[in-house]
Amino acid sequence: MPYPDAHGALNHVRQLRCLEERRGRATTYAWRVIKQAFRLIGDVDRRVLRRSIVAAALCLVIFVALRLVLLQANGPLAFDVWLEDHIRQEKASRTIKILEHLASSPGSRIGAISVTVSVGAWAWFRRRDVRPGILLAAAFTCTTATVALLKTFLVRFWLINAAGVDAEERAFVSSHTANAVAVFAMLVVVVGLSGRRDLLRLAAVVCIVVVAAVALSVMAADRHYLVDVISGVAVAGLWVSVLVPVGYLMWTRSDVRDRLKRGPPPAT
Repeated sequence: MPYPDAHGALNHVRQLRCLEERRGRATTYAWRVIKQAFRLIGDVDRRVLRRSIVAAALCLVIFVALRLVLLQANGPLAFDVWLEDHIRQEKASRTIKILEHLASSPGSRIGAISVTVSVGAWAWFRRRDVRPGILLAAAFTCTTATVALLKTFLVRFWLINAAGVDAEERAFVSSHTANAVAVFAMLVVVVGLSGRRDLLRLAAVVCIVVVAAVALSVMAADRHYLVDVISGVAVAGLWVSVLVPVGYLMWTRSDVRDRLKRGPPPAT
């Protein structure tokens, strides 16, 4: 009969070998994923990839620059305060308030989710295509999560203590504007990838009008400054730029396209 110490040592050696094997499998799988990712990036058109990188970098620079400006000014700029005072309706009628609420609804979580689900359902029932729904859901989810993390981090650790600004508003990021840009800008991308050039301008105009309406409504309701709106646009624009190459692969690679699009439903 083996000694207890020898038996325990043998089990320890087996556990170490098992851990090494798991680490080896995990490392191999990670390298495969990285190689596949680089292969997919290589399949993206260079112009599309270059423009996406430039747009994402521009959005990131704008967001960081606004943070530095806010930090230097210790709060919103005088222009932000002046603009909000001229847009805000202190004694707005009930009709104006209802209009402001309706104008901001596309940027709310319920409004953005409704648009995403509607577009995804229409694409599925019309052409058995899940690609539009996937792209809109990814843009909305990533943008919402990023804004939530930024607000949590900036409220807790940001060094701005602006007078007259509530603690939860010190992040200076408009989630309504970010949601609207994420969903409607990605909708423009989907229309462009689908080859519907006849609808591309209309989709772009609708996107601009909706985002402008949401931005003006949240500023008029005394909830955000202009810097908040631009920050929200930058966050959403960053994710839309990142997802453009993904959408390009969905529409150009035959293996990905065949998996995500099954064609029109059979006639009955």
